Amino acid sequence: TDNLHEMKKPLNRAVALSRPGASTGRNRVALRRVAYWTTAAALVAFLLLPYVTIWRMDRAAQSEEPARLAELVDLDAVRSEIKKKLNKDAASTIDTLSDPFLRWLDAGIQSRGNRAVEELVTLAWIREQLLAQEPGGAEGGFLGRITYAFFDAPTGFRVRVGSPEENPLHLRMRLRGLSWRVEALYR
Repeated sequence: TDNLHEMKKPLNRAVALSRPGASTGRNRVALRRVAYWTTAAALVAFLLLPYVTIWRMDRAAQSEEPARLAELVDLDAVRSEIKKKLNKDAASTIDTLSDPFLRWLDAGIQSRGNRAVEELVTLAWIREQLLAQEPGGAEGGFLGRITYAFFDAPTGFRVRVGSPEENPLHLRMRLRGLSWRVEALYR
């Protein structure tokens, strides 16, 4: 009789599981786990992506291929933000410009006129800004000179290259689709 009782247990379990809704509790728990880990992975990816973009930009600036930098910089947006800052009536994401930066822009406007920003702000200029060394600085990219890099909005990210006392380079990045791009660059 004990054997007969033992043999019925698996059969009873199979019958119970075949009933509609019998295993939904376990399915719900499994789905919650999948949703939790998927959400956690997406959040970690979202938080790390701008830092990966900065690393890619550092490598692109050090390379001799301008196309690599072009993928990470929205040149038209950078030019537009500089123009907005020069126009006192337009709102701009750029904070205060440094005196050397303003002198550089002023000299360009005097010599080139209205086309100064388009002619001066190029990928080569952006690369030069990224690789500019502070007096006594080490050779290489800008990655080791970053003093601030963090979100300022869910789709906005700020980077400061150099110490605040030494005319640092500021980058403003925006999330466009699934990629981060520089939309403002100034000193």
